[in-house]
Amino acid sequence: MRRSLRQRLFFILAGSVVCAWLATALFSYFDTKKQIDEMLDASLVQAAELILVLMAELETGEVRAKTVFELPTNHAQMIAYRVWTADKHLRIASPNMPRITTDSWQKGFSNKVIENENWRFYGIENHHGVHVEVGQRYDFRSTFAKNVATHLFHPVWFAIPLLAILIWLSVSWGVAPLKVVTKNVIKRSADDLAPLNTRNVPSEIMPLIEALNGLFSKIGKLLEKERRFTADASHELRTPLAAIRTHTQVAQHARNEKERMDALDRIKEGTDRAVRLIEQLLVLARLDHQSTFGAQGKVNLSDVVIQAVLSENTHSMEKNIDLGFSKRTDEEALVVGNADLLMILVRNILNNAICYTPEGGTVDVSIEKSDECINLRILDTGPGIPEERRNRVFDRFYRIEGSGENGCGLGLSIVLRIAEMHGASVHLTDNPMGQGLCLIVAFPS
Repeated sequence: MRRSLRQRLFFILAGSVVCAWLATALFSYFDTKKQIDEMLDASLVQAAELILVLMAELETGEVRAKTVFELPTNHAQMIAYRVWTADKHLRIASPNMPRITTDSWQKGFSNKVIENENWRFYGIENHHGVHVEVGQRYDFRSTFAKNVATHLFHPVWFAIPLLAILIWLSVSWGVAPLKVVTKNVIKRSADDLAPLNTRNVPSEIMPLIEALNGLFSKIGKLLEKERRFTADASHELRTPLAAIRTHTQVAQHARNEKERMDALDRIKEGTDRAVRLIEQLLVLARLDHQSTFGAQGKVNLSDVVIQAVLSENTHSMEKNIDLGFSKRTDEEALVVGNADLLMILVRNILNNAICYTPEGGTVDVSIEKSDECINLRILDTGPGIPEERRNRVFDRFYRIEGSGENGCGLGLSIVLRIAEMHGASVHLTDNPMGQGLCLIVAFPS
């Protein structure tokens, strides 16, 4: 079940408001109860003082005794009172006053339990020794406070549904920009990778829009790269295939054995070139779709170089080129990476150096280790590369004109890609020993 952002926001906001209201209601209830208790205590004080005044006037004859008995004692107020004379004789008592002894009288406020009922009493006396005590049951106080609090919160029961509706509408209005973005993306065609319009976009979803625009830009570059790669690959494959077709026709119409054999040799050369090109294309295509080099670990670069030199030895012997490896440190040259990809990197460098080195030349491989990096250095005695063209030789399908070699122009592109995947850098300089080129791959140590 997919979670709705609108529902999530609604429940978060509604829950927060309800919790805040419940906390407010709880605080208001206790505060109201406290205020009511203080008010009722004040009423007890007033009632006691009033009775004391009436008792004084009763002694002087200014009021009738019946007046005191006519004090409010209805059930709604639940106020009870009792008066003792100075010699502790009961003078007056309301009908709802519980039976208590004179000794139980206390000055001021007191709480008592009488006949399983909780009472709140207030006691007062005058200078003649007349004692007055008024009381009120606690259940009346609680009921009164509850009724007041209930009436205070009656509007809440109407406000909560209304607030829920307003929150739902507000959340819907708040997430509306997301719907607009969704509609704009849905309406796009598959080849429309233009950036999304950021006008009037809320700041909260701006990172999402910028991320989508960045993704569209990356996809556009990737598609453009794929289109160029496909076009260049088709063009490069057409040359060896056309040569194979031409020499096949020559072999079919050859007038003698020598002419036929020459044509077959050219067919073999064209086939080898096509196979090499396809292999390089497959390697490059695989590398383009890899963000990491897969299985990795500590790889001894020296072991990789030795195997690569042995595998390219036949090629170097065919051109009478002295191919050698000199390790300038006794320590292991350990790098973090993928041994298979490192083998491809070294073989491409060696193959490229052997191809461009004339017969009788030398190709020397060495590894130099320092605290900062591990340098793989390849020196050749070929024609070298002009400094202004050294950056271009890493472009795909680029070949130096006039070199006389029929390479596919992908070797150094593959070298650069594998080096980047391993966090290494590639540099081209002149051969410090004389004519030729020096290629350095610097791996982090």
